[in-house]
Amino acid sequence: MVQLKDILSLSPMNLFPGSVLLGPMPGVDHLKFYIVAGVSGDKLCVCSVAINSQINQFIQKRPHLLERQFEISDKKYSFLSHLSYVNCAQPIKLKASLLSGNEFSLVGVLEEGDLSEIRTQIVASGMLTEEEIEMFFS
Repeated sequence: MVQLKDILSLSPMNLFPGSVLLGPMPGVDHLKFYIVAGVSGDKLCVCSVAINSQINQFIQKRPHLLERQFEISDKKYSFLSHLSYVNCAQPIKLKASLLSGNEFSLVGVLEEGDLSEIRTQIVASGMLTEEEIEMFFS
């Protein structure tokens, strides 16, 4: 797996599955953690998910969304300051270039087992088409 020391600058060409980025999210008044769950073969598009410090009420009241929240711990990942949740129910598909530049910084790398489970949960969410699953995860 690629190590943080191997990444010299954050650009679309060096985003890889398991990268954890910190950056802005539209409509949110603080920086958010993003996990790059998949990257298209041409490195132009990524599938990411957001990390939340708690599960909001909307999700808690909807079992199909609640079961797609993956817990990660600050004991395992030094970039976290407390127990957090990866929202696999709402994958974010975007151009890789939007995650590069000064607004985003690489803060960590997920362990392979956690990345694998997050990908499984994203696919199970039903929010990606078969074509998107092939593009991001094959």
